[in-house]
Amino acid sequence: MEIILTELEEKDYRKIYHLMEVSFEKEEIRTYENGQKQLSKGNYRILISQNNNDGIGGFIAEWDLGTFVFIEHFAVDKKLRGLGIGSKMLEAYLKKATKPVMIEVEDNETEIGKRRINFYKRMDFFLSEFGYHQPVLRGDGDKEILLRIMSFPEKLSEEKFLAFKKEVFEKIYKIKN
Repeated sequence: MEIILTELEEKDYRKIYHLMEVSFEKEEIRTYENGQKQLSKGNYRILISQNNNDGIGGFIAEWDLGTFVFIEHFAVDKKLRGLGIGSKMLEAYLKKATKPVMIEVEDNETEIGKRRINFYKRMDFFLSEFGYHQPVLRGDGDKEILLRIMSFPEKLSEEKFLAFKKEVFEKIYKIKN
C-alpha cells in the first residue's frame, strides 16, 4: 500500500485536532484556537494521509526552521494503529526530506514512551542525550514535560542541539532562550 501525504486543507483541521486530543496528553497540544492559528504561519504545515474511506488516517505536523525540520506532532488514527501505516507515512515523509529532521519524545520510563522511542529508532532516528522541559503550551496550569530529541539522518551534536533548541524556543514556543 502506497502512502501519499498531502497538505491539510484548513476546513479539515477539526478532524486533525480530534486526532491530537486522543493521541496526546493535554499538555502536549495547544488549544483548538491556538492550533488553528498555526496554519497561517508560512513555515508550519500539516501533512495528512487519507484512508480508504476518504477520512484522515494520520498526520505529520511540521515546522521548517531553515536548517532543519521539526516534527511537532505525528499520529495515526487509533483504529488504524498496528497496521504499519505510521511506518509507511514516516518512510514516505523521510524519503522527501531535504533537511535534517528532529522530533521530541518523552523522556520517561513509561511503556508508551519506550514504544515511541523504539519506533523512531526503527525508522533510523538517533536518540540524543540532549533534551529540555517543554514549555507550557496551554497556559492553564499544565505541567512541563521532560523531552529528549531524536534526529534523522544523523546523530545530533551538542552544537546542533543548542541551535535547534534556540530556534524551537524562539520561533515556536516564543521564549527567549
